[in-house]
Amino acid sequence: MKRLLQLLALAVLILLAVLLYHTLTLPQADSRVAELPDLTQAVDEDAMVERLAMALRFPTLPDQPDAFVGFHGFLRDRFPLTHQTLSVKPFGHSLLYHWDSQNDCPPQLLLAHQDVVPVSSPEKWQHPPFAGVVDDDFVWGRGALDDKGSLMAILEATEALLKTGQTPACDVYLAFGHDEEIGGREGAMKMAAWLEQQGLRFALILDEGGMMLPGSTLGLDRPVALMGIAEKGYMTVELQAEAEPGHSSRPPQTTAIGDLAAAIDHLQTHPRPASLSGPTRKMLEQVAPHQPFAKRLVLANLWLFEPLIVRQLEGKPETNALLRTTMAPTLLSAGVKENVLPATASATLNFRLAPGETRDSLRAYLEKALPDSISVTSRGAFLSDPSPVTGIPSATFDRLAALARALPEQPVVAPYLLIAGTDARHYQSLSDQVFRFMPVSLGQDDLARFHGHNERLPREQYPHMVRFYAGLMLGR
Repeated sequence: MKRLLQLLALAVLILLAVLLYHTLTLPQADSRVAELPDLTQAVDEDAMVERLAMALRFPTLPDQPDAFVGFHGFLRDRFPLTHQTLSVKPFGHSLLYHWDSQNDCPPQLLLAHQDVVPVSSPEKWQHPPFAGVVDDDFVWGRGALDDKGSLMAILEATEALLKTGQTPACDVYLAFGHDEEIGGREGAMKMAAWLEQQGLRFALILDEGGMMLPGSTLGLDRPVALMGIAEKGYMTVELQAEAEPGHSSRPPQTTAIGDLAAAIDHLQTHPRPASLSGPTRKMLEQVAPHQPFAKRLVLANLWLFEPLIVRQLEGKPETNALLRTTMAPTLLSAGVKENVLPATASATLNFRLAPGETRDSLRAYLEKALPDSISVTSRGAFLSDPSPVTGIPSATFDRLAALARALPEQPVVAPYLLIAGTDARHYQSLSDQVFRFMPVSLGQDDLARFHGHNERLPREQYPHMVRFYAGLMLGR
């Protein structure tokens, strides 16, 4: 027994030594900071904010083509040097700009989209959604965050650099899709195909996605800039159950609605496996050096503590989505009358696929997990597998991170798995350095404003967004 206790004590000491070694040898946090260009001589910030507000007054919805025509005329009028210097190639209502730097180096591609989502309850907005209201603190309107804020900031940066006689380090392409919110098939997909036909490869592709948020979610006392290095896939399926119709006064043991409800309940109570996938693991590793010692020890030894971290992250919807393929029932249909047993009952389920999952593997899982009485059919025109994961560390990621650290918030920069979708997925074949980041600082409560009520952009943030994009073009 004494010998056993000695061996146990030795094992504990070895384990503690390994944990401490990994913690103490954790790489130091990168603290490099770029220099953002000074554009004060070329930019009137109040006029710049007003131009953004004007852009928000165009209701660029899929069913309003005239709004896109008007918006394009507005861009030509408000950014004259950009339209005199850069070439512009239209793809329907989408616009592809090219700024020739005259330098022989790989170009970069900046993405944003013109279209916005519809407004379901305008009466719940503090200001009318397409009024483009500016007050002392915010620019209000549908599209302020998603994604005209980025589009206009990119054009403001381009115009300001031209005014000051500066040119980009390498060629710059700007791709502004018109149908991102409905899949990007007529905009981004066609622009990406054309760029590929030209034989272009990009050193960097940057789209919307991550942003600066309070660091408290990750245990930080500073804001964190979440730099998307991948995005989840998208798949919608319809489940359908069938049964004999009849009178509700003599129901059978099972019904179509009951079978369907049981199927949904099974999927909700047996979610897809959770794991620290590549992007999420990298995020935790990146923030580890900024943590207090106890948390740093845990994050430096994920080989041991991964189950503990997974259980903690599963507790919140926003972090649970970083760990697994998620499912959300979104539509239900059954019945024709209150006293009639329905012949069919159907449910629409929306899945967001984590890296490592594919549409084929998910479909196979559903067909195995559900009884034969439930049919599974893919629905919707838009389906996608998860994007490839951008390889980091890389010089490109380091440059983006240095620019982000130059913003007033001085954030900790971390890679991130984007749980939504962007146009970037259509351009993946054109670069191995695809990122998703919007240089704006928001609070957790602002996340509900994306596609929700009272969308707004903090007024003081906007000039810093412009400087970030200008610095990126200049190669800083």
